[in-house]
Amino acid sequence: MKTHIIAVLAIIFIVFSAHACKDNATDPSNSIQSEQSLIQKSTSMSGGTFVESRKFDDGSPKFEVKIDMPGDGGIVKFEYHMSNGTMREIQGLTSSFDYEIVPEMGLINYSAAKSIAFNAKNGTVTFWKLQKDESDNMWQYRFEILSGGTEWEIRINAVNGTVVRVKS
Repeated sequence: MKTHIIAVLAIIFIVFSAHACKDNATDPSNSIQSEQSLIQKSTSMSGGTFVESRKFDDGSPKFEVKIDMPGDGGIVKFEYHMSNGTMREIQGLTSSFDYEIVPEMGLINYSAAKSIAFNAKNGTVTFWKLQKDESDNMWQYRFEILSGGTEWEIRINAVNGTVVRVKS
């Protein structure tokens, strides 16, 4: 009887150990690899230089990468969903906002969107962001442009380049 109990305990231990070894989701090397690939993705889309990254959670886990753009381009933030590594948003943090970004998923380039926004309202870009607008269910560039002392919001469909909104 004693041998049967020891054998059962040994089997339970082996099964438990094998299952624990298979679970590598908490393995730091997986997290590091994901972070490295998101940093690489950000520098590839922008042609810029990595500045810093961080994880944060505001209801769903995210990973943020800040890139110093070539020349006097300023700093751009790339934000990704941690669950699958997909892009959540790209945002220009500091001016001059004079650079190129080629986003993934077949979206139009930043410079093309900026040109379309300037055709709608010429002025100076004070803010820009690319994100999926949940109310319209579409990827949009959102520009804030200062023109004649008035701040204008210009939204561009990031798939086809159509002006979605112009308002002051």
